[in-house]
Amino acid sequence: MRLGVIDIGSNSIKLLVAETGSTMAIHYETTWETRLGTTLGTSDLPILTRSAIQKACEAVQSLIAEAAGYNVEEFFVAATSAVRDAVNREEFIDEIHQATGHRLKVLSGDEEAAYIAWGITTDPVLTQYQEFCLADLGGGSLELIHVRNREIVAKVSLPLGAIRLSQQLLADKGEPMKSVEMRRIVRRVRNTIDESGFVFPRETNILAGTGGALTVSRAVRAAWLGQTQSEAGNSLSLAYLRFLYVELAAMNLEERSKIPALPSERADIMPVGLLILLTVAEMAGANSYIYSSHNLRYGIAAKYFSGDSGDSPIAIKAALPGQTSTDKSALAAMAKSAVDQGHEKKM
Repeated sequence: MRLGVIDIGSNSIKLLVAETGSTMAIHYETTWETRLGTTLGTSDLPILTRSAIQKACEAVQSLIAEAAGYNVEEFFVAATSAVRDAVNREEFIDEIHQATGHRLKVLSGDEEAAYIAWGITTDPVLTQYQEFCLADLGGGSLELIHVRNREIVAKVSLPLGAIRLSQQLLADKGEPMKSVEMRRIVRRVRNTIDESGFVFPRETNILAGTGGALTVSRAVRAAWLGQTQSEAGNSLSLAYLRFLYVELAAMNLEERSKIPALPSERADIMPVGLLILLTVAEMAGANSYIYSSHNLRYGIAAKYFSGDSGDSPIAIKAALPGQTSTDKSALAAMAKSAVDQGHEKKM
């Protein structure tokens, strides 16, 4: 059976087409940049704008049409932080249903974290690790998950998304970041994690990462080095992420938008996203991230196919789709000098 999973996030809307079998085969995946969460962090009563709702409905309609070409039999349409926090979420649910005929499930923070945890266990890259933590950074929230022997030890969903903190703590997202803004963001991340009760294990410093900020960071590195993303590997060192953060934080929006492989739609929030990731890694005692794309939508598909109603991740490994190549960049020399020699080594 083929399932189409549509993940309506704060910054983008994603489609995954998966099929059950001896392994969970992935036939297609794509992303639409929509920025649904434009009001995240701007008010105690965030509202989804009329234009954002219309854009999201059009994106979901288009993704359903794309999925039809892959003989999808059923759909699971889910929404996360931007819709979850919106005062007019019921209006959005109705609009999606009228536009597509599909019922939208708005995930709670706990449900979102659980699906992400199930998703990460489908990644073959992580099967060698008995214990690790995962940071999934979205536009509206940050999920932290501790996995040991394929069991969820702890999970938490926190209001620390890149869009949310950019809206709350930056005076102007189009200008270079100020040091006082950097300190506010680091303090907010540290305090929120501490107050949540989530504890990074001292037994391991293995840290996996998912979400747009790491996806873009990996693509930028590949472009700078003149490599395909598969050639560049899945390990992203803190040395490289710090370098990228310092470079982007010192630029205005126009300058950031000229960086190869950095989508213009994400240029305004990338410095904040990187700073959140760096702070999390430092708290975890990690020196790098293991990048994975196996987050929410993979977890929804795996859970759907397993029929399991328990709280443990299910043992389904996904067959990975092919990687796409990226363009070469004149910034290769600068990147090579900044990426430390050990950043491709396994932790």
